[in-house]
Amino acid sequence: MATLTELEEQKRELEARLAAGDPSAERALTRMDRAISARRQTIQHSRKRLAVARDAVAAGMSSDEARKPQRRTAPTAAKKSRGPLNRFD
Repeated sequence: MATLTELEEQKRELEARLAAGDPSAERALTRMDRAISARRQTIQHSRKRLAVARDAVAAGMSSDEARKPQRRTAPTAAKKSRGPLNRFD
């Protein structure tokens, strides 16, 4: 995965190509903007996970347990005992 600085550098190159009159750079520039946005969101998510793990370790949890992703909802017996989803069977 490209780093944020690499993506921003490529964006500057595409902007220069667009300014020079290259019409294909416009579509590439929109894709690059999306890639930069996705990368920033990934970085933000990673920082949040790191902060939560750091807080958990500070509260006394082991570092291995703090790094494990928590299940959002536990499967219930009611969900397992439901019939098949295909109502035509």
